[in-house]
Amino acid sequence: MTPHSIDAEKAFLSSALQNPSILDIHADHLKAGLFHHPAHKTLFKGLLELWKAGSGVDLVTISEWLEKHHEMENCGGPAEVAAIYSFVPTSQLHEEYFNTLRYYYTARLAIAGAERIIDSARNPVVNGELSETVQKALVSIAAEAESGTRIESIGEAAMRRINEYEEMVKNKGKLMGLTYGFPKLDEHTGGMRPGQLIVLGAPSKGGKTALALNFTQRTADAGNHVGFLSLEMSSGELIDRMVSSTTGTDIGILTRNPSKQEMDKIAFGVGQVSKLPIWLRDESSITPMQMMAAARRLVASHGIKLLVVDYLQLVMPSNSKENRERQVAESSRCLKLVAKELGITVLALCQLNRNGTARESDAIMHDCDIFYVIRYQEQDEKKTLNQEEIGYFLDIRLARNCSRASFPLTFKPEYLRFDEKS
Repeated sequence: MTPHSIDAEKAFLSSALQNPSILDIHADHLKAGLFHHPAHKTLFKGLLELWKAGSGVDLVTISEWLEKHHEMENCGGPAEVAAIYSFVPTSQLHEEYFNTLRYYYTARLAIAGAERIIDSARNPVVNGELSETVQKALVSIAAEAESGTRIESIGEAAMRRINEYEEMVKNKGKLMGLTYGFPKLDEHTGGMRPGQLIVLGAPSKGGKTALALNFTQRTADAGNHVGFLSLEMSSGELIDRMVSSTTGTDIGILTRNPSKQEMDKIAFGVGQVSKLPIWLRDESSITPMQMMAAARRLVASHGIKLLVVDYLQLVMPSNSKENRERQVAESSRCLKLVAKELGITVLALCQLNRNGTARESDAIMHDCDIFYVIRYQEQDEKKTLNQEEIGYFLDIRLARNCSRASFPLTFKPEYLRFDEKS
């Protein structure tokens, strides 16, 4: 039997007809799908149309609307509409009625999603990839079960914010966000804040992954849990880079037969890296929806506060027929939604065009809260500079909550390690 409550449907409709202002309270979740009975769904449709138009809503106006749109008989006739209007003596319990409707609506969605999963499992050739069907079904159910953002007055928001300012004063010198592990950068930005999408851009082979791993290791070393979605490198390659950076072992040694002395150093580095609260997922292909599901799982299972995605343009599109700009824009928007929904920081790596802008989509720069670019000093035409003579910089090109700035860095390519220049 399909889960529903006829009495709850009638009770809420009666409450709304008697006191239309309750529709303002539940505006974020009003939809015809809340009602299972076809007659109640039609009556609610009329009620909703009147409310949206700003018209008065009562027994007379709803009856006129139903007659005008030839829907009165679909609602059971005038006698039934009048019976629903007087079904409850007061609208005071409208929240209880509405919560009941939402519960049964979510239950119906869950059953429909389970049926799609079972159907896909039985007919994989006809219904496509099973994992994608499961992901879509669970995400849609979870999204509907969300309570939604509460509307608050400007006064409430302002008082909440003053408490945050006072907390900053009380903890003067204490970083409010996650540390980058670069003191000057932390001081300028306040760290990586919950809800932020931070983009780190560089040309191909420009040091994106190296710097992102440096951030990852250092913030994890401070006790923050980090998730790392690698779409380009294997988990083994990431471990090589972290061990090299940690121990000062030439990265080339890790790809050939190390000596006994070198192996002792490497083993120490592996031991140090393995203690860090970092969870890796190397994936050659992942869609935006799968990425959101992975982020939710990492937060739920491991309590991550930072999610690193390497790199954004490698995320597979949900719709392969869309143009490339829209595909990349979808991934970018998805990451911003993940940051806000889960209250974590998302650090997304991004390949740049030759002019220093995000490759394939300007939406990346619009969606992010901070846009970093790794820049290096051009070589003198008359002189070949060695690695120590090349100047590296981390530039803040765009930012919502801090000023633009440039931070000089040193880079040791043999260890794939960036540090702030003193």
